[in-house]
Amino acid sequence: MNDIDREAIAYECKRFQWEIWQRAGRTHNTIPHLLQLFRPEHAARVHGYEYEVAEGSLGVHGVGKDRYQVAGIVDPQNNIIKIAGNLTYEVQRFTASHELGHMVLHAGMTLHRDRPLSGESTPSDMREREANYFAACFLAPEKLVRQAFKARFRADVLHLDDTVAFYLVGGPMMQDLLRSSTGSLEFARAAAIAKHFGPGNSFRPLTEVFGMSPSAMAIRLDELGLVANGRVVLV
Repeated sequence: MNDIDREAIAYECKRFQWEIWQRAGRTHNTIPHLLQLFRPEHAARVHGYEYEVAEGSLGVHGVGKDRYQVAGIVDPQNNIIKIAGNLTYEVQRFTASHELGHMVLHAGMTLHRDRPLSGESTPSDMREREANYFAACFLAPEKLVRQAFKARFRADVLHLDDTVAFYLVGGPMMQDLLRSSTGSLEFARAAAIAKHFGPGNSFRPLTEVFGMSPSAMAIRLDELGLVANGRVVLV
């Protein structure tokens, strides 16, 4: 499986977001917070696409074993993005941002349908992987994630040790976290959903701030190198 060009995709996403920010400066007296500007529905409309959330399902597509529930549709010829309304908030956002990725990265694409997406799996098709990575960059911009992470955990990178494990999950579960294998997402997931870290330090979890599922947020923290999980052997 050929890997995607993450650097190029991140660049295209930043360029796309820069255009949104520039237009906001011309249309708003006070520019909203960036995460308000970088909502999929707002981004689509700013770039000339109709954005529609259906009341329920968008139906089923495919044949035989390849049939799947349609969660999102991007129609570049008619400048339309449609999202199924019977999905969770996080899946709607990720699927919509995935469709934006197709819109930005894949010129010449015709009408395209997607399964429900949350950023937790790795598609085999390269264009789908590219759109997934675009969605992660769009919903959780690197600079904003690093700022939010440092504000919560008071560190640029969180290293797993006894104290960190206790602060994240408390005494009863810290041993399980410390035993998590190198390369797993358990540590990153604990950081993604954490509501407090240390005495008197409570906050909104990163999953809520960026509107992503726990696993998708964990993947984003991991790929940005914000969590370091070395194997800990307990005797």
